[in-house]
Amino acid sequence: MSVPKNPVMQDIRIYIAEQRGETSMGTTIVRSTLNYGSFVSPHRAAIGQLQQVNTWEVTPNGDLDLPLIKSTSSLLIPLVGDLSITVDGEAYSVPVGTAFIKHSEKNKILNIKALNESNTAITFQEFTFSTSTYSPTLPHIVDLPLAASFEKNKMHPVCTELAADFQLYFGAFIGKHDFELQIESIHKRAFAFVLDGNIEVEERILYPFDSLYLPDSKSLDIECLSATGLLVVLCF
Repeated sequence: MSVPKNPVMQDIRIYIAEQRGETSMGTTIVRSTLNYGSFVSPHRAAIGQLQQVNTWEVTPNGDLDLPLIKSTSSLLIPLVGDLSITVDGEAYSVPVGTAFIKHSEKNKILNIKALNESNTAITFQEFTFSTSTYSPTLPHIVDLPLAASFEKNKMHPVCTELAADFQLYFGAFIGKHDFELQIESIHKRAFAFVLDGNIEVEERILYPFDSLYLPDSKSLDIECLSATGLLVVLCF
């Protein structure tokens, strides 16, 4: 007699970094975990509110016009090089170690360029949610837990000052260390994304730019397996 499969277990998905879509846009390269632009796959559809997961690489002295879609919130995290982001004629400095969060009530364009002239490409990570629950509408820049003033080896909530229906947790780990992330009851889905290091999430080992989607999660067991690690967890 066959044993019925657990539908929740079936919905757990691992996205491998090497299997991301890679698209060249002029001198810019975008690597997409979920469907974006010309990269379309039936296994890469949006996950509920989570619409886009992109890693952007912009050539030295280049810039990028990034579209913002109506009723979406975008989170941009500089990985290599500081960013200058211009929206509605206002420029914002977004250095490495911070995150830029912008909600758009109508279609807009973000112009992104290197803050200072550099001979290396700038790289940043983008996460985009569809949402109608958010304030303020002005761009919000938050510090990430990389500086000595933050406690390491734990996940810090980033969007605590925003009235949003999603939450971003960011953790910087040093050495082999484990942490249990408790997920608020208002959130039913979790999406873990590794920026650096080797990190085990719910007994699944993830490497840089790998990600893991878990539905109906109340907590996540997280363990850093490398000397250092950076992990993002999106709850929505």
